[in-house]
Amino acid sequence: MSTSSLLILLVPTLVAFGLLAAFLVYVAIRYAPIVGRIFEEKPLFLPLRVAPRQNDGETVTFPAQDGLMLEGTYLSARTPTRLGVLVFCHEYLSDRWSYQPYADHLRDLGYDIFTFDFRNHGRSQSDPNYHPLQWVTNHETADLHGALAYLRSRADHDPAGFGLYGISRGGGTALVVGAADPGVWGVITDGAFPTRGTMLAYILRWAEIYVGSPTLWKRMPLWMFAYVGWSGRMKSQRKLRCHFPDVERAVARLTPRSWLMIHGGKDAYIGPEIARLLFAEAREPKELWIVPGAKHNRCREVQPENYAARLAQFLGRVAPRRPLPPQTVIKSESGTKAVTSSGVF
Repeated sequence: MSTSSLLILLVPTLVAFGLLAAFLVYVAIRYAPIVGRIFEEKPLFLPLRVAPRQNDGETVTFPAQDGLMLEGTYLSARTPTRLGVLVFCHEYLSDRWSYQPYADHLRDLGYDIFTFDFRNHGRSQSDPNYHPLQWVTNHETADLHGALAYLRSRADHDPAGFGLYGISRGGGTALVVGAADPGVWGVITDGAFPTRGTMLAYILRWAEIYVGSPTLWKRMPLWMFAYVGWSGRMKSQRKLRCHFPDVERAVARLTPRSWLMIHGGKDAYIGPEIARLLFAEAREPKELWIVPGAKHNRCREVQPENYAARLAQFLGRVAPRRPLPPQTVIKSESGTKAVTSSGVF
């Protein structure tokens, strides 16, 4: 085949690619700012606030991975022996004391709890150039990496590593760091959500309003909406001077760490279908519990006894040390309790 004939055959293909590239540039310019606002707008919800326990635990300060100073509290187990160390990651706009209704009872089972304030929250130092939102960024992961480095520096550090327990944005942070740190042996999340999947769900929900033509947007391929979401995320990263890590990619690398994912069946912010898509990205070992009737971050309130039992059962399987024998009696600040490997009764 001659060169001229080959060029004739290639011209239509090159023209098609050129038109596609031009269309993608137009889409990015037209819709990326709209999508970016989804990343940049703060949600309207009330975070959990719990009164501090001033005389409980050891108050510490430590540097985040980038040097910003953070404050946390180390709380020892209320048992003769320690089964493991759990690091609690609070939700957006909350603080370290919100660990109490979620995780304090685990101290009765033999777990030390380390809870800390993310930057710009609680008593941790604020970064004037960073305005935190509900999305996980490199700043939250730097904070958690700093927390794990601090725990490794303690004289009583646990050579077996850590379990991570995160709520909502804290859950996403735990997944990203858990997938990268070999010292993590398990992750528990409540209300965690993906990066790309959440954005895509919101884009599809509002696409008809912004595109205008129902016929047009319904015929657009899914990858086009994903591209719009990526463009908006890149634009917001530049504007906010941060990086949004890919939570989906993190959970795909979580194995061999075990993951317990808890999510509300009536979560209006992150629908259970979005949670299931994120869960599907992970390999075994993993466990999903969708709590019927529970809204975002409200699973514990809907089924408190089952919630505590699920945590105890999961930790009993994956923690580096064996749980207490059945019906072991211990004393705590709240009174004498009988503890089994499936919960507190």
